[in-house]
Amino acid sequence: MSRPGTPQADGAATRQGEETPVGALTLHAIRRVLDGGIPPTLCSVSADGMPHVNLLSHVEYVDAGHVALTFQFFNHSRENILATRRASLMVEDPCTGAGLALRLRYLRTDTDGPVFERLRAKLAGIAAHTGMEHVFRLRGADIYEVLDIEPLQSGAPLATLQPRCDLAAGARAVSARLAECGELAQLPQVAMEGLRRDLAVNHAILWLLDEPRQSLYALASTGYAQQGIGAELPLPEAGLAGVAVREGTALRIGHMARMYRYGRTLHRMACEQGLAGGEPIALPGLATPCSQLAVPLRARGRTVGALLVESESDQFFGYDDEDALAVLCAQLAQALVALQSAELEAAAALPEDARAVAPVEQGPPRCGPPLLLRYFARDGTVFVDGQYLIKGVAGAILWKVAGDMQHRGRRDFSTRELRLAGSALGLPDVQDNLGVRLLLLQRRLADWGGPLQIRRLRRGCYELVTERALRLEAAGGETA
Repeated sequence: MSRPGTPQADGAATRQGEETPVGALTLHAIRRVLDGGIPPTLCSVSADGMPHVNLLSHVEYVDAGHVALTFQFFNHSRENILATRRASLMVEDPCTGAGLALRLRYLRTDTDGPVFERLRAKLAGIAAHTGMEHVFRLRGADIYEVLDIEPLQSGAPLATLQPRCDLAAGARAVSARLAECGELAQLPQVAMEGLRRDLAVNHAILWLLDEPRQSLYALASTGYAQQGIGAELPLPEAGLAGVAVREGTALRIGHMARMYRYGRTLHRMACEQGLAGGEPIALPGLATPCSQLAVPLRARGRTVGALLVESESDQFFGYDDEDALAVLCAQLAQALVALQSAELEAAAALPEDARAVAPVEQGPPRCGPPLLLRYFARDGTVFVDGQYLIKGVAGAILWKVAGDMQHRGRRDFSTRELRLAGSALGLPDVQDNLGVRLLLLQRRLADWGGPLQIRRLRRGCYELVTERALRLEAAGGETA
């Protein structure tokens, strides 16, 4: 018998590939078994001593001393637990068949918050996998204290599975490369490459939060036919990533869940706003993901986005993946905030009329008709030759610098100038994320691959590069 959370138990450790000794059982050590490879069994007893047994979908690990169970139905188990506040839980290792009994004490029921959302996400995946989406509905997350853990077969060990890669070493390697990034533009590429190379994650999307508009936009992705840079989703329709951002906690599902698939709504939204005429940016993502893990990016007490990783295999991600990606996402979020601040400080240190570096001589525009930029001021949407390009603050930035080039003959600009024009660009008074919005515009133009690009001259200073003359048209306004 082992008491969870005790220093002696928590201090016991085993190497990869070894078996966990019975005496070293801790809740942390057995959390892999809780995922429901074999349905757990809950036993409760009524106040007059009548036992009741039923199967569960899975058990949620909360911390070193607590688990959460789904509250879906008002049944005998629920009545018994509310009457006695005691229950026994049996879980089995799907690799060895070794069984464990957990003695539980009921504490409370959460009807919202991070634990509730984690349980709801996993229940949705299990329900979709079993075709019972209209039957399973989470009423609450029952929180239990784990009083002790006891093996059901004397001396039966738990197998420690070999992971698909060394997650700790991989996370360390990615972390080291992130720490070497001195420029904001390096971060997305280093993060995506690290996921593939060091953590064996082949499909990932880096979503950032637009707080005023309550939406997520894709800054980077890996593993998809379309990168989807600049693709945008309203927060309520952003699937698992949207819930992770809203709740500020990691969420993981091991089976297909329709309620957490991306809502492909961009074209419908454009039609509703009268902006149809071009295809929206294709959303990155697997058509039928079987496993997903969304980890929020949090820095300085606020959530700035989320990393979504996914796989076409069931139960591809585990608790160790959550741990590794949580550490990397915290570092990535802090770096995004710090490097944005450094770029703005560098631009602010320049004299007001100084050009940090002379723009590259571009010569006259090449032959061809002018590029038509059509701008909708109400939401910052920009179309190029009738095709949707970008919207929001990034679209407003492009419209401003294109207008400066058209009317003043000036191609270069700085983040200092953009910040001074903040209200016209739709930047909020605080936490404007200007550096990330500009990076998004740069990456979207590069992904588009057209004759209009933004080139970085030095930290905080950029220029607009165009191979054709521009024709600017404000929707409902004049043409230049």
